[in-house]
Amino acid sequence: MIKRALISVWDKTGIVELGKFLHNNNVEIISTGGTQTELENAGIIVIPIDSITGQGSIMDGRVKTLDPKIFGGILADRNNPSHLSDLALIDGLEIDLVVVNFYPFVKEAINKNLELKKAIEFIDIGGPSMIRAAAKNYNSIVPISTPNLYDDFMTCYKNNDGKIPLDTREKYASNVFAMTAKYESDICNYFTKDQGIFPENINICLEKSTSLRYGENPHQKAAFYLSGDSNGLPWVQHQGKALSYNNYTDMEAAISMVLEFEKNSCAIVKHANPCGFGLGETIVEAYKRAVATDPISYFGGIVAFNKVVDLEIAKELVKPFLECIIAPEVTSDAFNILKKKTNLRVVTIQDNYKPSNKFIRAVAGGYLIQEKDFDQGELDDLVVVTDLQPSQEQLISMKLGWNLVRYVKSNAIVYTNSNQLLGVGAGQMSRIDSVKIGIRKVNEAGLNL
Repeated sequence: MIKRALISVWDKTGIVELGKFLHNNNVEIISTGGTQTELENAGIIVIPIDSITGQGSIMDGRVKTLDPKIFGGILADRNNPSHLSDLALIDGLEIDLVVVNFYPFVKEAINKNLELKKAIEFIDIGGPSMIRAAAKNYNSIVPISTPNLYDDFMTCYKNNDGKIPLDTREKYASNVFAMTAKYESDICNYFTKDQGIFPENINICLEKSTSLRYGENPHQKAAFYLSGDSNGLPWVQHQGKALSYNNYTDMEAAISMVLEFEKNSCAIVKHANPCGFGLGETIVEAYKRAVATDPISYFGGIVAFNKVVDLEIAKELVKPFLECIIAPEVTSDAFNILKKKTNLRVVTIQDNYKPSNKFIRAVAGGYLIQEKDFDQGELDDLVVVTDLQPSQEQLISMKLGWNLVRYVKSNAIVYTNSNQLLGVGAGQMSRIDSVKIGIRKVNEAGLNL
């Protein structure tokens, strides 16, 4: 049974409701600082932690909970008589529930880009120490580290007459160690942020965002994960089937392609390669040029736009079979047209969307990490060494091809004019074969090299 709880939280969401629940169930509450004030203002009786330790907060609050009476009460194994004897010798109290969350290092230090001297003040010491101790001793104690577990705890308490089952405590302990791992990871990465894209140590803590329909093939399972300090998915799906592994990779490639251009642009991606790209005076013109690249392969493709999808283009998009439409915005009139295709995925991206600047791949029991291919500086310093000088249109065509070829699997060959992708030769073992395939695709599409 839970007779005594220690509560010390920075994020006070739901803490009053939890405090009242514990109080109404005759649970004694020990608390500190702002949490104590919050609970007392709500009429909840609280025992100040310094009345147990005999020592007030010192060093500007850096030391207030680090005390044997507190940690003994958390770590004592209830089935070990010597632990209980030692606890009695120091006049410690058994603590049955620990509710703790931390100073917001990401919000206050990372997001505000504080210098390290100021950032370190948001490194919590007592909080992680107490909740880790509670998680270690989950056989005897209940550790709760996030407000989203409060309702689950209260429901479990009521359903089990105040006795929290072992498997639930184990689940809560797992949540604690995931949170402390992420917290330390955030701090480590901030300390190494000036070491460039490849610091000596890289800590990656990921949280499952969603399960996918399937992986690269239908028999493979897959899920999408985000780093805990991200702002969630960079896009919103408004309709259509659940996304698969290939959808994610193709959507990122397609939207990254079009966002490189100011002019109306459309990209069509199929199996991780562009099978169409066009620029136009209107979004419809850009789309039709993209389709013209390969009028067969674009069926079932991912279609991306860098401008608003409106009623006019929506009428074109419902004619063929497409997997997904992704754009910065879709008008309500366009939605009314697109929703006729119930399986068609319609996705909008966030205003501040930026593709990842790293590529990570698991290999040989480790990880390869490289920069994404964003550098286009070669064309800024282009030196013409031939007697025959390229025309301005040829230079524009070359630049378009240079932008697009980065999204084609090597060996990669693209043919372009100044406003359209004409043909693609992708992923062949021989570059000569890629050249031949690209030319054949141009001829089959009836385009002009």
